[in-house]
Amino acid sequence: MVPNLFLLIYTTSDYGFSNNSLVYRKNKSEIQKAVLWTILIGLALSFNLLVFQTGMIAIITYIIITAGLTFLKPRSDKLSWYLGIEFLNLGVALLFTFIFSAFIAEHNYIEPPFINYLFGLVLSSVVLADIFRRSNLIDIKSNDADGNFERILIFIFIMALQWWYLAIVLAGMLIYRLIRYRKFDKTWIISPLAGVALSFLWLLLMNFGLI
Repeated sequence: MVPNLFLLIYTTSDYGFSNNSLVYRKNKSEIQKAVLWTILIGLALSFNLLVFQTGMIAIITYIIITAGLTFLKPRSDKLSWYLGIEFLNLGVALLFTFIFSAFIAEHNYIEPPFINYLFGLVLSSVVLADIFRRSNLIDIKSNDADGNFERILIFIFIMALQWWYLAIVLAGMLIYRLIRYRKFDKTWIISPLAGVALSFLWLLLMNFGLI
């Protein structure tokens, strides 16, 4: 199993601890947070690798490149630029994964299956939230707290094959939204459906050893 540590570092720092869409809109606070959390998350998820020369080179170089790409994001808020930079980040992370995966799998304190589990959790929650922002399904400044909480629980229970708990989450969040917001919104359906679809996909990928 390939440990997707570099993708986990990027998605957690740039999507989980900062508003990636606002970075593209030249929000200085979000840019600073994205860079800071890239450093902190990168070190937190790989600190024991720094005692090895290979690990130090890999992690420090990746952090510098990713932080540098963050400063490129505010050049434009157009969708083409957004997709270009995000795919560039994806390519950089995959390149580092290809080169250092064997070293990480052997030496990192987090086992590859759990790294990939966490990566899936981040994808199904905060990365989906940023896609919703770019699609104008939610406000650009929204942290999508309700949606993230719902999709995190969906992911956890699907990965654990706990179907009754999954049903309770889906029904409970719908009732909660009806009581709190009263007025129906299409994201009430899109958000859990996207969470369920991505979580099932991740379950299959991990069970068949495809990620």
